[in-house]
Amino acid sequence: MLFKAELEEVGLIKDSMKTISDLISEGLFQLKEDGIHLIAADPAMVGLVDFQLEKEVFEDYELDEETKVGLNLENFYSILRRANSDDTITFELDEDESKFHITMEGMSTRNFSLPILNLSENDIPSTDQLDFSVTAELEASVLEGAIKDAMVVSDSVTISADADTINIVSEGDQSNVDFQISGDSDGVIDLDGGEAKSMFSLDYLSKMIGAKSLSDTVNLKLGEDFPMRLEFVVPDKADLSFVLAPRIEED
Repeated sequence: MLFKAELEEVGLIKDSMKTISDLISEGLFQLKEDGIHLIAADPAMVGLVDFQLEKEVFEDYELDEETKVGLNLENFYSILRRANSDDTITFELDEDESKFHITMEGMSTRNFSLPILNLSENDIPSTDQLDFSVTAELEASVLEGAIKDAMVVSDSVTISADADTINIVSEGDQSNVDFQISGDSDGVIDLDGGEAKSMFSLDYLSKMIGAKSLSDTVNLKLGEDFPMRLEFVVPDKADLSFVLAPRIEED
């Protein structure tokens, strides 16, 4: 057995994969000594996912050597959604590495397997060098409310910020909405930084905010005509981040 991991906190991976599979259909999991990692981008390179499930979350974690496993994420989530909250999930990878095995044990035992895909990671851009000018920590419900308001009037949103305010503005043909968040607003835990302004796709944002099922708070990072980073953290357990490229404004 090349890899075997047993997980009782089913919601951590189930909730994460629901949001990830809404955005991205295939991904290359890295099985490492410190846990499971996934960095993947959608085909248009607009949205990028960076996910980590810490080794400490697992009841049992056995890895002979670090390896990578390509999976269809939609199929993977279709299997995971069959897990009950009180089930134990076991992931296994054999030496031949042709199938990824998923066993769910609760009132019954169910065995699933997924074919392993031959995926390249060379085309996934690095986001390590991004230097953001504004960072904020919000209750995820605050950002979700702003996104839902904006979707009423348009398919894009402009997010701007200064030292003490974040403005989320959406303009449609008939109507517009301006959602303001200040440093002392309810649901704002921290707001720090300078000037920033970028336009983003609401279709992507509405899917990314689904990660609120993982964490009640979100770290929001912005820049000027710059990608946005959203980070949902479950301390010492899981970290799910998204990087969203800005839309280019049309003249």
